[in-house]
Amino acid sequence: MSHFDPFRQTFELVKADGNIIKVDVAVLDSANQENLGICTNYGSQIGASFMMLLTIVAMTPSIKLIKVSLWIHILALVASTIRMTLLAVYFTSNWTNFYAYWAQDYSRITAGDFHRSVATETMSLILLILVQVSLGIQAWALVNLLPRYWKWFFTGLSCFVSTAAIAWRIAFSVIQVEAILLITLPNPDWIRYQSTIIGAVSVFYYCALFNIKLLMHLIKNRGILPTRHGLNAMEVLVITNGLLMMIP
Repeated sequence: MSHFDPFRQTFELVKADGNIIKVDVAVLDSANQENLGICTNYGSQIGASFMMLLTIVAMTPSIKLIKVSLWIHILALVASTIRMTLLAVYFTSNWTNFYAYWAQDYSRITAGDFHRSVATETMSLILLILVQVSLGIQAWALVNLLPRYWKWFFTGLSCFVSTAAIAWRIAFSVIQVEAILLITLPNPDWIRYQSTIIGAVSVFYYCALFNIKLLMHLIKNRGILPTRHGLNAMEVLVITNGLLMMIP
C-alpha cells in the first residue's frame, strides 16, 4: 500500500450487457475540469453577446434602425446569445449524465435532448450566415469607393468567398444533424474539416481586405490619428474594421 496513489485509483461501472468498464479518477477529474472550462467560456460569450446587444439597442438612435446592416448585427448577436445558451444547456442534459457519458450508453436520451442538439447546430449555421452577410456588407462599403474594375473584382471575390463558406457550413450541418439523430460520428468526416478551413479562409480574407484599406489610409495620412481636416465616416469605418480584425 506504500505505493498506492488514491488520486490515480480506478473504479468500475457495470454496463447493461454485464460488461465492466474501468474509470480512472485522474481521467474523470480531467474531463470535469475541461467541461467546467468550456462552460466558463460559454458563459463569458453569452454575457458578451447579450451586453453588446443591449448596448446597440440602447445607444443606437431610432433614425438609424432602418439600416439593414444594423438589423443584421442585432440578429447575429441574438443568434449568438441563443446558440451559446443552448451549448451551455447541453451540460445539463442527459448527454452528460455520469453513466451515459462514461459507458457511452445513450439509451435514455430524450426527444428534448435531441431537439436541443439539433437546434444548437441550426443556430450555429444561422449565425455563420449572418456573420458572412455582415462582413459582405461592410466590405461593399469599402470597395464601393475603389475604381470600377477593382470594385467589381473584390465584390465578386467577396461573394464567392462568403457563398463557399455558407455552402460548406450547410453541408456540414446536414451531416452533423444526421450524426446527432443517429448518435454517431459525422460521416464523411472530411466535410467538417473543409467547412472549418473555408470558414477560416473567409474570415482571413475579410481581415486582409479591411487591413489593406487601413494600410492605404495610413500611407495616405501618415498616421492613424485624424488630420486637421478630421475623419469622415468612411475613414472611421476603415480604421475600426482594420483594428478590430487585426487578430481574427
